[in-house]
Amino acid sequence: MIDLTSHKLGETDEQIEVELREDLSQLILAMSEQAAHQILIFSHDLDHTLFDNDELYEAIKQLAIRNQRTHIHIIVQDAKPMTKKGHRLLKLARRITSHMQVKVTAKEHEDIIETFVIFDDRGYIIQNHPERFEAYGNFYDPLKTRQLTEQFDDLWNRGVIDSSLRRLSL
Repeated sequence: MIDLTSHKLGETDEQIEVELREDLSQLILAMSEQAAHQILIFSHDLDHTLFDNDELYEAIKQLAIRNQRTHIHIIVQDAKPMTKKGHRLLKLARRITSHMQVKVTAKEHEDIIETFVIFDDRGYIIQNHPERFEAYGNFYDPLKTRQLTEQFDDLWNRGVIDSSLRRLSL
């Protein structure tokens, strides 16, 4: 297990490399718990082993209810696993629609294989391939984070809201 206790979002400028699922999950959780206003996630299918756990759900829920200007945006390439198996973050997005939204990528972006997460325009995590848990991140790299945010914004603006992701009304 990696030790992230001394790492602070927006302060610690050190590239961290991980290779194990547990370490990648811990890195995602550590940055999510420190985020103050924004988390942006681009993922193939919002991998259940990384993003569907109680700790991350709680961290993102607390972020969403802590601040009125908070927003969590998630873009996936394939929404089927989330809707078929159920996913804590999808359930949360359906409950707090004013702070959290999920979209599906446009057809022209279906070939992007990396997963990346951006925290407060300050830190990021990049997983190069969805089948492997090798990833790297930095708690404070404004230049790289800005580049990723521009890419994310383009993906978000071209993304679509899939009807299977919407809240079900009775």
